[in-house]
Amino acid sequence: MSQTIFNIALDVPLNRTFDYLSGGFIARVGNRVVVPFAGRNLVGVVLEIKQTSDYPIEKLKPVSHVFDDVVFDSHTLKLLKFCADYYHYPLGQALISALPLRLRQIKPAVSRKQFAYQLLPNADISQIPARKVVLHRVIAALQATPVLAASELAFITFGWHKAILELKNLGLVSEHEVVAVKAFMPISTTEPILNDEQVSAIQNVLVLTHIFKPWLLHGITGSGKTEVYIQILRKILQPILKQPQAQVLVLVPEINLTPQLEARFRSRLSQYPLVTLHSNLSESERLQNWLAASTGAAKIVIGTRLSVFTPMPHLKLIVMDEEHDGSYKQQDGMRYHARDVAMVRAKQLNIPIILGSATPSLETWHNSTQNKTQKNQYGLLSLKQRAVENAALPNIFCIDTAKSPTENGLSPLLVNALRERLKRGEQSLLFINRRGYAPVLYCNACQWVAPCMRCSARLVVHLSKKRLECHHCGHEQKIPLQCPSCGNADLHPTGQATQRLEQTLQTLLPTAHIARVDRDSMRNKDALTDLLTQVHNQEIDILVGTQMLAKGHDFPHLTLVGVIDTDSALYSPDFRASERLFAQLMQVSGRAGRAKKAGEVLIQTAFPQHALFDALRSQDYVSFANAQLQERSVMQFPPVSYFALLRAEANDYAQVQQFLNLAGNLARELKQDVMIYDPVRPQMERLKGMERGQLLLQANSRVALQRLLKNWMPQCRELPIATKVRWSLDIDPLEF
Repeated sequence: MSQTIFNIALDVPLNRTFDYLSGGFIARVGNRVVVPFAGRNLVGVVLEIKQTSDYPIEKLKPVSHVFDDVVFDSHTLKLLKFCADYYHYPLGQALISALPLRLRQIKPAVSRKQFAYQLLPNADISQIPARKVVLHRVIAALQATPVLAASELAFITFGWHKAILELKNLGLVSEHEVVAVKAFMPISTTEPILNDEQVSAIQNVLVLTHIFKPWLLHGITGSGKTEVYIQILRKILQPILKQPQAQVLVLVPEINLTPQLEARFRSRLSQYPLVTLHSNLSESERLQNWLAASTGAAKIVIGTRLSVFTPMPHLKLIVMDEEHDGSYKQQDGMRYHARDVAMVRAKQLNIPIILGSATPSLETWHNSTQNKTQKNQYGLLSLKQRAVENAALPNIFCIDTAKSPTENGLSPLLVNALRERLKRGEQSLLFINRRGYAPVLYCNACQWVAPCMRCSARLVVHLSKKRLECHHCGHEQKIPLQCPSCGNADLHPTGQATQRLEQTLQTLLPTAHIARVDRDSMRNKDALTDLLTQVHNQEIDILVGTQMLAKGHDFPHLTLVGVIDTDSALYSPDFRASERLFAQLMQVSGRAGRAKKAGEVLIQTAFPQHALFDALRSQDYVSFANAQLQERSVMQFPPVSYFALLRAEANDYAQVQQFLNLAGNLARELKQDVMIYDPVRPQMERLKGMERGQLLLQANSRVALQRLLKNWMPQCRELPIATKVRWSLDIDPLEF
């Protein structure tokens, strides 16, 4: 007699799946199961149900338990299988890491599900005996109000729950999950008047909603990209006869963008249940929202990069806001890029995808303007004017710090501009992408700087806590009273960071209300939402912040942006540094003058004539991007070529070097139109106590690179030294 066998993916670092006997359990593909593995119990996902195995039946163990939820539908499984294959990552680990934490655990997941009930059409209520008063009371309530939540029924009658169960068994009532809508920062629900560019962009997308079509929505800051999203979502979600259900996935790069975007969507699309998915949610909230998306109850899902794997049975559109942002790239585990995964998902489902940005990534710009050979040509939608009438782009000026030296990080011109805004009752923002008090603790006598013993980095001064901190590994120590090298007691915090800038401003402008926005000040769950409310209520005069403030936020009373320090990024060894800096400065500049008040941006730099600042002053992204693409083409860098980076780390660098040399030799033996560079040490040679090295592979086509990797990765795993080092493969790396 044949036995049913489940092929199961497990969260183990092995590039294979495992066969188990059903043990009398019934399961479907996508179900979570619990199985014994190497002396412990693990959660797995059923990939296949079959009658035969390549292993002897007597050696197979039975599954311990089958959960009654279908976690992954066929579309999501297909997507994750593609990702595991493309990024050369164990499928089991890819599947389990895509689940909320509660669904990775062996104990049953608990969710605060909420249900609503409605009377089915043509329900024959004559079959209910007259004596069953509670049933008739529930039916009367459902006839008066077509849909009632469980909480509402509880107020109507005692014993409603038992009555609902009986009515469901009789086939008279249907049950479906509902999503609770929380109150958020109030935003005007007045319908804005669209300009011609916005109307054209919306019409272009809506003409092709039933096929895979990538769109780049390239709009200057403040051009109303969010309004374009809302109008397109409203049309796609609107129920029609042939398509009664639809869902939309909206991806954002960071959680600090979620509250404001969520409030905009809730106020304008309040009839459609909306949930968010990001790391600021509690585990129960995340599970509830994930289940609402996977059952189809949530029509709009706004989430960060991991949300790209959320099962959504009726997905009809993907929107990726700020598509250029590096936060979409996962930097550990399976190193996927959410933009690329979203593109694959849209193609598999044959639905459109919109990529929105004021400064698109060069990869996306290349695909939209220069890559005419691909079958699914990107559509380019341009928004060149600000959405608010008479709201002009801010004027951008560079302050030459050689001619106007800074004192405590601020030039006299910038200080005067801040004073002028205070007099006029307008708001200002000072941008410095460095948290803490000062980046260096320095000894004048012997030039010693406080180093991190675990990283190739300096410790940052946090004066309020009287601590030195490493922002890479988290190491902390007391600020020394004297130099450990020469004994000098005169140690200087050197350089600028957010806390020092805040302190300087409090001294210079004692009447100003100043708020600092960085990871240290925004640790509480609702801190950023509360601060944004204060900004909108004009309770704050000056914001001092990092990139948390640089993008997505709409401050109608903010007219001045000051950029404190950019020069270190101008001469970075990373070939993407200019692209990142231009995007960052364009984004932060876009916070100024978004309403009818004129905006001004002052950038402090020692290199005001640099070509990047020329492009920035004219706000000419197109010329800048095309010049960058020309450079990349000459150098044969992405997007005209494709990279894979093999990283390795160990306590002893000799082991790292040995592994990378052996791996490099194996790759050269397989060489198929792929260039293999020699192993090198990265700029951060030591991180968290581990010595690091890397090996770069470069090819002119994805196919050639993937062909080599498919043969090379199994060989690397078989190297004896591979078990003595921690190593990973990064396809399409963003950082080196």
